Amino acid sequence: MKSERVGVGVIGVGSIGKTHASNLATRVPGAKLVAVSDVNQAAASEASSRFGVKAFGDYTELLEDESVEAVVIATPPLMKKEITVRAADRRKAVFCEKPIAVSMESADAMVEAVKSSGITFQVGYQKRFDQSFVAAKQAIDGGEVGRILLVRANNRDPPSRVGGWTADPRKSGSIFLDTCSHDFDAVRWLTGSEVERVYADGSSTMFEELKASGDYDTVTITLKLRNGTMAEVDACTYTPYGFDSRAEIVGTKAGVFIDMGAKDQMRMFRKDSVSFGMHDFYGSRWGQAYLDEMIGFVDAVSNSAVPRATVRDGRAAVRIGLAAWDSIKSGAPVRLVD
Repeated sequence: MKSERVGVGVIGVGSIGKTHASNLATRVPGAKLVAVSDVNQAAASEASSRFGVKAFGDYTELLEDESVEAVVIATPPLMKKEITVRAADRRKAVFCEKPIAVSMESADAMVEAVKSSGITFQVGYQKRFDQSFVAAKQAIDGGEVGRILLVRANNRDPPSRVGGWTADPRKSGSIFLDTCSHDFDAVRWLTGSEVERVYADGSSTMFEELKASGDYDTVTITLKLRNGTMAEVDACTYTPYGFDSRAEIVGTKAGVFIDMGAKDQMRMFRKDSVSFGMHDFYGSRWGQAYLDEMIGFVDAVSNSAVPRATVRDGRAAVRIGLAAWDSIKSGAPVRLVD
C-alpha cells in the first residue's frame, strides 16, 4: 500500500544534494526523507545524522530499500544515466539535477528508460519555478509580450575553487552543459520553440585547470529558434561582484526584464554610487525555487502528473550544449536537424 507521504532517497549529498535533503526532511508537504547515499562515507554519515535517516555508501542498496519510492539524483553528470536506468527498473520516480547526461547516447537511454517504465521524471531546472521567471512565462503565454523577437539569459558564478570532476569536460559536460544548461532550458521554455542553430565562442582566462582540460571559463552562445526568435546566452565562472543570473525578453508588445535578485531590499544611495546586497552563492538566489521545484516533483509523483521539466527537456538542453561544444571547437555554427 502506498504511504500518505512519498518516501524519498537522495543520491549524492554534496552542496545541492544537501539542500534538497533538507527541504525534503522539513519543508516539502507530502514527502518524507528516508535515506541518503554518497560514495563519500563521511558526507553520507553527516547527512544521516543531521536528518535522522538511513545512510548507504552504495546507491544500489538505497534503490533496493522498499521505503524509497522516489530518488533525487545529485551526483556528477557522468553517473546519472546508470542511476536513472536502475531506478526506472525498480519503478522509482526520479528527480535529476542538470545536466542529465554528457552524451546524446546517455540522454536517449534515459528517455527510453523513463518511457518504458512509466516513472515520473523531473529535471532540476529551478528557473521554471522561480517567481520572476514564472511571472514572465505567464505574461508571454497571456499575449502581453507579443511575438518574441529576442531573449537574453546569463549565468555568472563568483570566483571559487575549480577542480575534480568539474574541471574535466568529459565528466561535467563542459561549461555548456554544467552551467549553460539552465539558460538553454529557460530559452526553450519561455519561447515555446526549439533551437535550430547554435554558434558558440569563449575563452579560458582565469583557471589553468579548465584551460588544461580544454574547457572554458567564459562563453557566449547565439541561438536561432525555429519560430525566428534570436537568443543570446553567456556564462562566466569568475564574477567578482557575486552570483548573477538574469534574463531579458523583447517582444512586439512589451519587454520583460528579470533582474539578478537582490539579497535584500535595502539600497544605499551615495552621491557617486548606489549599492545593495548581492548574492554570493547560487543557493541563496534560488532558495525558494529549489523548494518549489521539489514540492512540484512530489506533487507530480503523488498525482501521477507530468512534471514541469521532463526528461525530454533535459535531453533538449544536452543536445544544445553538445552543439555549442562542437561549434566552439569547429569555429562554425552547428545546425540541429531532427
